[in-house]
Amino acid sequence: MKKISFLAFFLFLFSAVSYAHGPVRGKMTATVDIEASAEDVWAVVKNFDDMSWHPGIKVTSSTGGNDKGATRVLAVDGGEITEKLKSYNAEKMSYKYKITDMSVLKTIQHSGQDEIVPVFPVDNYQGVITVKKKGNSAVVTWVATYYRAYMNNYPPEELNEETADAAVTAVLKEGLTSLLHKFEPNTLPTAITFKMKR
Repeated sequence: MKKISFLAFFLFLFSAVSYAHGPVRGKMTATVDIEASAEDVWAVVKNFDDMSWHPGIKVTSSTGGNDKGATRVLAVDGGEITEKLKSYNAEKMSYKYKITDMSVLKTIQHSGQDEIVPVFPVDNYQGVITVKKKGNSAVVTWVATYYRAYMNNYPPEELNEETADAAVTAVLKEGLTSLLHKFEPNTLPTAITFKMKR
C-alpha cells in the first residue's frame, strides 16, 4: 500500500511540476529559397536601419547604421519596439540583433496582479538574419530565440508560450513572404519552412 501511495504522490508531483514549469527558451528557424542571387537578396535586407521589405514593420528612427551597437525603433501594430545591433558581417551576409525595449499594449489582471502585455509578447528576444548562396539562388534564414513574456509559473493566455510562438511565426512569415515576392511574385508562402525547438 505504501508503494502505491508513494507512486501516486510521485506522479502527482511530476504532473504538477510539469504544468507549473517556468519559461523555456524557444528557437524558431524560418527558411526560404529564393530564385535570385544571394547578393541581390542581401541588398534588400542588409541595412539595419531599413526594414521597408517587411510590410508589418516601419523604422521610425535609427542611429549607427550597420555598426555594432546601432539602434532602431520599429513601429508595429499597437506600438513600438526598440532593437540593438549585436553583430554585423557583410562578407557572410548576416547580422544579429536584440530587442531592448517595447511599448505596452495593455495591462491585464492575473492571479490578483496587474500584468503588462508588451506589444510583442516575448522576453529576451534575439534575431539573426542570414543570406547564403545556393547555386544561382539564395537561401534566407531568419532565426529568433526568445522566452514567453511571463517569467513566472502559470502564465495567462496573453503571455504564454503558444502566444509567443504565434507572434514570432507571424512576424517571420510576413517578412520572408514579402521578401520572396520581391523576386518571385507568384510563389506561395508555403515555400517557407519553420522549425521550432524548445
